Amino acid sequence: MRKIFLIVMVIFTTHVTLAQSKKISGFVSDAAGAPIPGANVNVKGETNGASTDFDGKFTIEVKTGATLVVSYLGYETRNVEVGESSTIDVKLISASSTALTEVVVTSLGIKKSKKSLTYSAQELKGEDLVRAKDPNLMNTIAGKIAGVAVTKSAGGTGGSTKVTIRGNSSTTNNNPLYVVDGVPMLNISSYQPNDSFGNTQGGNRDGGDVIGLLNPDDFEGMTVLKGASATALYGSQGARGVVLLTSKKAKEGVATFRVSSNTTVETAAYLPKFQTSYIAKPGADESWGAAQSTPDHTRDFFETGLTQISSFGFSTGSQNSATNISYANTSANGIIPTNSLSKNNFSIRQMGKFFGDRLTVNANANYTSQYVTNRPTSGLYFNPLTGLYLMPRGYDFNEYKNNFEKFDPARNMMVQNWMTNRDIEQNPYWGLNRNKSKDGNQYMNGSVGVNYKVNNWLSVGSRYNYDRVTSQFDKEIYASTQGTLSHANGRYISIDDVSSQNYGDLIATINTKITEDLTFFANVGGSFTKTSLNDETVLDSDPSGLGITNWFTLHNFNSNTGNYQNYGFRREQQSVFAAATFGYKNMLYLDITGRNDWSSTLANTDDMSFFYPSIGATWLISETFTMPEAISFGKVRASYAQVGNDVPAFYTSPTSRFVAGTMNSNPTVGPRPGTSLKPESQDSYELGTEWRFVNNRFGIELTYYNNKTKNQLLTIPAPATNPEGFQNYAFNGGVIKNNGIEVLVNARIIDNDKFKWDATVNYSKNNNEVSGLPDELGGSIILTVPGVNSYRYSLINGRPFGVIEGINLEKDAQGRVLLNEDGSIQKTGFEEVGNANPDYMLGLSNSFKYGKLFLNFTIDGRFGGDVMSLTEAVNDKFGVSKTTGDARDAGGVDINAVYAPGTTKAGQAFAGKYNAESYYSQVGGREGATGEYVYSATNVSLRELALGYTFDLKNSKIFKTANLSLVGRNLFFFYKDAPFDPNISLSTGNGLQGIDVYAAPSTRSIGLNLNVTF
Repeated sequence: MRKIFLIVMVIFTTHVTLAQSKKISGFVSDAAGAPIPGANVNVKGETNGASTDFDGKFTIEVKTGATLVVSYLGYETRNVEVGESSTIDVKLISASSTALTEVVVTSLGIKKSKKSLTYSAQELKGEDLVRAKDPNLMNTIAGKIAGVAVTKSAGGTGGSTKVTIRGNSSTTNNNPLYVVDGVPMLNISSYQPNDSFGNTQGGNRDGGDVIGLLNPDDFEGMTVLKGASATALYGSQGARGVVLLTSKKAKEGVATFRVSSNTTVETAAYLPKFQTSYIAKPGADESWGAAQSTPDHTRDFFETGLTQISSFGFSTGSQNSATNISYANTSANGIIPTNSLSKNNFSIRQMGKFFGDRLTVNANANYTSQYVTNRPTSGLYFNPLTGLYLMPRGYDFNEYKNNFEKFDPARNMMVQNWMTNRDIEQNPYWGLNRNKSKDGNQYMNGSVGVNYKVNNWLSVGSRYNYDRVTSQFDKEIYASTQGTLSHANGRYISIDDVSSQNYGDLIATINTKITEDLTFFANVGGSFTKTSLNDETVLDSDPSGLGITNWFTLHNFNSNTGNYQNYGFRREQQSVFAAATFGYKNMLYLDITGRNDWSSTLANTDDMSFFYPSIGATWLISETFTMPEAISFGKVRASYAQVGNDVPAFYTSPTSRFVAGTMNSNPTVGPRPGTSLKPESQDSYELGTEWRFVNNRFGIELTYYNNKTKNQLLTIPAPATNPEGFQNYAFNGGVIKNNGIEVLVNARIIDNDKFKWDATVNYSKNNNEVSGLPDELGGSIILTVPGVNSYRYSLINGRPFGVIEGINLEKDAQGRVLLNEDGSIQKTGFEEVGNANPDYMLGLSNSFKYGKLFLNFTIDGRFGGDVMSLTEAVNDKFGVSKTTGDARDAGGVDINAVYAPGTTKAGQAFAGKYNAESYYSQVGGREGATGEYVYSATNVSLRELALGYTFDLKNSKIFKTANLSLVGRNLFFFYKDAPFDPNISLSTGNGLQGIDVYAAPSTRSIGLNLNVTF
C-alpha cells in the first residue's frame, strides 16, 4: 500500500498544467463511428496524456502546434496536430484483432479492457436476455454461461430462481450478489420452503425474489464474475459470485421509442404416469380394488397458460443530458386453474453533464408491483395436486370438480365435498377456491450518483442507493378444510414482510501513465451497506380459531396467540478498498486489490474487521511475440484471492424471538461458550488462457479454479441447562472445497454477405467435497429435517455438498432383499442414496442469419447427479401410478429376496411374485424405501428457440427497426431419465434440493415476440 501511495503522490506532483496551454475536447471512434473507450491520448515528446472515457471522449491541456499521439491496442496509431480549434475528432483504423478492443463491465461498475482481465468474466448481450422472454430474466441465461447452474422454481410464473456459481461453498447462503450499474441490489425472498410437508401456514410456497421483479428490457447486458479474484472488491457480499447488470443508456443525438410484445402459451409437460385399469375398494381411499377401466382425469385439470409481456421504452440524448423512461406489464394465467399474475414495472433514468463535462450527475427511480393469485405450492399441505393425483379411482372426478362444496344442514353452510379426510389431500377445487391465497410484492429503488473529473487522470465519484421490498401474503381458509390445516370455524392468515437496504460509496479513479511504457489505473474508496431484512408481522387465527365461521378479519380472532412481530435480520457493513492495475507495453498487466470490512454482525467477537486481498497477472503472448498468421490473439492469466462471508445477524448478539402460542422464547442460537465467531474465509486460485484464431473466427478460453472455504458456521443443540438459555450453540468448523475447469469456445463457422452461422459451446465441471465437520455432529449436518418422511438433505464429511439421504431395502451380500418371518420387507435406516450435484454441464448456443431471416437456439445439458421423487413414492403407495397398474397386470412384483437370518426360513428364497399392494404399501409412500425412487438427473433439453424475420425499413420515415419471431422455451428433452423435470427446484435455499414433492409440472411455452423501434 505504501508503494501505491508513493506512486500516486509522484503522479500528483509531476502533472502540472503548463502555461500557454489550452483545453482540447476530443472524440475517438472506430471506422464505423463507434466510440473507443480507454484509448490513449498523449502529447508527443511530453509526459502529458489522457484516456478516453466509455463514450470515447477525452479532454487534455495542450499547446497549439503540439502533436497528439492517439493509440489503442488493436488499432493503428494516429498523430494529430493541434490547431486553433478546441475540439478534435479522431478515427482509428482497426488492426487485425478485435480481441484487443473489447470492453467489459467489472466490479463497482468499472469498465475495463477485457484483454487486461486477470480473471474469468463472461458476458451476455441484452438480446440474450429478451430473445425468448421469461418473467424472471435469470431463467433466460440457463445453458449460456460456463460454471453457472440456473434452476427454475416450482412456484410457476413469478417464482424465484436458484443460481449457483462454481458450486455450493457455504452452509449459510450460496446465492450470488446481484449488482445493477455497479451498485449492489437487495435480492431477497420473503419465504423459501425447507420442509417436505410444507408448513401449515400456507404450504411450501415460494415468496419470489427481487431479481424476478426487474424488467429484462431495461438492460443492455450482463456480466457474470465467477471467482474470488473478480469479486474481491465486493468483500463478503460477493463471496458466492456476482451477476452484473448494465442498464440501457441513451445515445447522444438520438431519440428512440421501443415497443416489444411477447405472447406465449404454456402447457403442462412431464406429468406423472397413472394407471387407468383398477379402482378403489368400497369405502377405501387408496386404489387397490377390482379391475375396472377408469379415465385419467389428471391431464384435463391443467389449463393452457397464457403469458403476455409488453414493454415500452423511450430514450433521448444530447451532448449534456440523457433520459431513459420505460414501462412494462406482465400478465399471466398459469396452468393451474385460478392461478394468475399481474406485474407492472416503471423506470426513469436521467443523466446530466455540467461545467464543461467535468461534473456528471445520474439519477434513477424504479418501481415494481406484482400480485399473484394462488401461487403454485409444492409439498403435501395446501397443494391441490395431492388430491388430484391421489383421488381414489372409480369416483367421478367431474362430480367433485363441479360440486366441490355441498350444503351441510347441521352447520347451515357449504362444506367441502371430498371422499377422504387424509391430512395430505383435499378436493383440488376446494383448495383453489376456498383456500385461496394472494401474494403481493412491491419493489422500490432510487439512486443518485455524481462524478467529477478533476483533471485528465483523476475523477472522484459518489453514489447513494436505496432499495425497499415489501411482501404480503393473505390466505382465507374456509371451515371444513382438513383439520390439520384449519380450525373448525376456518382460519385467516395475513403476513407482511418488509426489507430495505441503504448503500453509499465514494470512489476516486486514477488513469494515467507513469512512463511511456507503464500505465496505471486505480480505484480507491469506501462504502457502507445498511440492511434490514424480513421484518415480519404475522396475523394468524390459529390455534384459537375464528369466533364466527368464515369471517376473515382480525376482530373475529378468538385470541391473539397466533399474532406476532419479529425483527428479521440487521446488518451494517462499512468498508474501504483499493484496486490498482499496472500495464506494461500493453502486454503485461498486474492487478492488486484490497478490501477491509467492518460488520455489525461480528459485534462481541474478537475482531469485527476482516481483510480481503487479491493479486492477478495477465500476459498477452500475441503482443509479445510475432505469432503465426493463424493466431489472432493469445494470453495467459493467473490470480489468487481471499474472500469471505460474515455471520448472520443476532448470532453474536442473541435476542429473544416471539413464538406463536407463547409470550417469549429463549434465543434460538448464540455463540458456543469459549469461542468467538468469525467469518467464513475462502482461498481461491485461478489459472486461465484465451486464444483466438483466423482473424478471430475461432476462439477458446480455458479456466481452472481451486477454492477452499473454511470456518463454516455450524450449530449444535445447546444443553437444556445452559445459563444463557440458548436453544443452539453456533461455532466455526468445517471446510468446503470446490475445484474445476471451464471451457468456452466461440466460432463464426460461416461468415458471408448472405449467410452467417455463429456457435458457442460452454463446458464446466466442478468437484466438491465437504470435510472437517466435527465428530459431535456425527460428521454430518442435516439441511432438510425429514420428520416422518424418508428424505433428508445433508452435508457429510468426505462427500459432495448436497447428499440425498433416504431409506433403502435391506439386502444381503449377494444383493438379495431380506424378508422378515411374516414375509414383510426389511428396510435400512437413513443412508446416502444420491447426490444432487451434476458431474458436468454443457451448453450449446447457435445463431444463424440468412438474409432477413434469423434462427437462434440454446441446448442445455446437465450430466450426472441424482434426484428423488416423493411424488412417485406416494403415488405408488396409493395405487394410482402406472407402475402399480403394470405390476397388477403382471400378477405381482418380481423380487429377488430371501428370508433373513434369525427367521425359521433363513436363507430360503422367496418363491413366486410378491403381491403388488403389499409391496408398494411397504416400499412406496413418504415413509417408505425412498432409495427405490432415486433417478439419474442427467438431461439434455432444448432450452430456448427463436425463429424470426427482420423487416426491411430503409425507406420508412416512422420505423427504424422491426422484427417478428416465433419463440419457445423448454420445448422438449433430447434425453431425460427422471419422471419429472430435474431442472426444477423446490427452494432457492440450501435445503429441499434434488427432490420432487408434488411440485407443479414444468411448462412448455411457445409464442410470438415482436420488437419495433421508432
